[in-house]
Amino acid sequence: MRNKIIELTKQGITDYAEIQSILRISKKKLSSILEELVENNILYHPKGTHFYGFIKIGKIQIKSAGYGFITVDEEEEDYFVKEDYLSNLYTDDIVLFYPYSSGHRLLNAAIIRVEKRGHEFIIGSYKKRVRKGKEKYYIESYNPNFSVKALVKKTLPDIEEGMIVYGRLSYVGTAIEAEIIEIVGHKDDPGIEISQIALEYGFQTEFPKEVYEEIHSIKDYVTEEEALNRRDFRNELIITIDGDDSKDFDDAIQVKKNEDGSFLLGVYIADVAHYVKEHSPLDKEALKRGTSVYLADRVIPMLPHKLSNGICSLNEGVDRLVLACLMTISKEGKLLNYDICEGIISSRHRMTYRKVNALLRKEESIEQTYPDLVAPVALMKDLSSILRKKRKKMGALEFDVPEYKFKLSSTGEPYEIYPVERDTAERIIEDFMLMANETIAYHMNIMQLPCIYRVHEKPDQDKLLETLKEISQIGISLDQKQKKVTAYQIQNIIQALEEVPHKEIYHQILLRSMMKARYSSSCLGHYGLAMQYYCHFTSPIRRYPDLMVHRLIKNTLLYPKNLEKDIKKYEEQLPEIALRTSSSERLAIDCEREVNDMLYAWYMEKHLHSVFQGVITSITSFGIFVTLENGVEGLVNKETLHGFFEYQEATNCYSDGKTEYRIGNEVEIVVVGADRRTQRVDFMLQNDYNLLED
Repeated sequence: MRNKIIELTKQGITDYAEIQSILRISKKKLSSILEELVENNILYHPKGTHFYGFIKIGKIQIKSAGYGFITVDEEEEDYFVKEDYLSNLYTDDIVLFYPYSSGHRLLNAAIIRVEKRGHEFIIGSYKKRVRKGKEKYYIESYNPNFSVKALVKKTLPDIEEGMIVYGRLSYVGTAIEAEIIEIVGHKDDPGIEISQIALEYGFQTEFPKEVYEEIHSIKDYVTEEEALNRRDFRNELIITIDGDDSKDFDDAIQVKKNEDGSFLLGVYIADVAHYVKEHSPLDKEALKRGTSVYLADRVIPMLPHKLSNGICSLNEGVDRLVLACLMTISKEGKLLNYDICEGIISSRHRMTYRKVNALLRKEESIEQTYPDLVAPVALMKDLSSILRKKRKKMGALEFDVPEYKFKLSSTGEPYEIYPVERDTAERIIEDFMLMANETIAYHMNIMQLPCIYRVHEKPDQDKLLETLKEISQIGISLDQKQKKVTAYQIQNIIQALEEVPHKEIYHQILLRSMMKARYSSSCLGHYGLAMQYYCHFTSPIRRYPDLMVHRLIKNTLLYPKNLEKDIKKYEEQLPEIALRTSSSERLAIDCEREVNDMLYAWYMEKHLHSVFQGVITSITSFGIFVTLENGVEGLVNKETLHGFFEYQEATNCYSDGKTEYRIGNEVEIVVVGADRRTQRVDFMLQNDYNLLED
């Protein structure tokens, strides 16, 4: 009976009399069960009412019209919140609520309380207000989704009205107060727009004072004592391969061919855990940040530059400490043997993807510059190809989704958008890092040692089938003989898309039907990579989970002191660390996306009323999204479509009976709006725009 009551309240049936009528039980028994559920915080009972609501938690989004929606998770429909419940609430607040039925199709929510504020910080314009002869100062938020004025209790010297400031918020009753943390600058300062967004997400460039005090004693070279008892790889031909603009190098590689035809793959990763001591101020700050954040023209690092660009970076020609994963791999790509150890290396060459790709194309000038790399780089390509074929055979999925970068002027203005190249050299590094990550995860798992895994669960079948139904409209259908869609069937769909114009659109649609990868203390496998064991080991400079895996290897595998006690300690810590770092990663992705959207809109501000060729990439009930070849996406509002076009939900298109607009259609558009502050770009179809001109 208890479960039946819970199920009814989940459906929004909250009235005592209605619950009793449905279940047909005595008032005494019902009251007893309800009282127990309220005491255990499963149900909420507002005093003096006859309502009993099932307690849920979610994030609220408040619309300009006054009402709101609460999102619980991706698999659940959003809950509608009436304006009456939204007093003193703001977009992104985490709230406790209960569903209730109001006789219409929307799921309705009544707010119980704010569990966590969505905005701990504010960035905006510092302003003064004089009332009754008294001066008051406040920060007017720049965030369009958080348009508040926070009262400043204590001002700073040398601060001028109109300056952009960053403050920590406190919510006092119905008021919001702010403590100014830093003066960001003036609104016309170069790069201020990106700084604003980064700070809005809580990403600060500067580290706390105690972190700088801690790293002051860290030497910028490897001492003789530190090199003791480590495998010495300094005479080996080990190289780094990164982008031209990379500043920190946390992975280096080496490939050799054995006499029996097998390969020796050495992956050498910066031994960051040697310098970042557990529970130190540096470690606590690294966990708090969780990840480095890459924003157009800058990096907000997880670790201070002294480590990330200095002693932890595998720079050319200098001694550096590493954790090495040495793997023997068969001609078929099978892992035959491996060794995990501490080492010391001196990178022979700081190579770039561009240079390695030139070597692979056998360009004479680059071969003359790096004669010692001609044969090893060819070996790398061979091994990479073998590993990639093996992964595909196992059912790994590879989506072709384009990425874009910006070139900014000295004032921070975007003047060029260009696609990120992904050639053979990039794939070589990707394949080798995947192999090392899989090997480490496999070993930690079979040794029954604690680990943070990178997991990617199987997709929701209903969501996947809905996506495949959408793709079937272009003539690519699923040959389904089983109830569940397999990874191999998705592979076949991806293969069939090779001949389809603008295939990247459908790759993106397929990718959206997948679950999001995350960190976990449980080994749940990685669906997209078709790996049973997988973790992140290869980027400890920029990702905390990798740093944590290094620490686990050292403390439980290489140098266990009190193994049983340490295993218990880490098993208790890891679920929380996995949750926090997954959240940090999601926040960084959202921040990077918002910066890109701002730069896209800023770039298009210079192209108002210009005509572009684009492709329809998404269709919704409120309009058509069109993406240009430079990656800019804009909305063609349905209200601007000339004629009697209606959204056809069944076929996901707009039609007037003669003309249809579908995903994948090429269209000519005119830019009719662009606003970097709201990060919005608006288009009109050129034919409809011409009618306005006439």
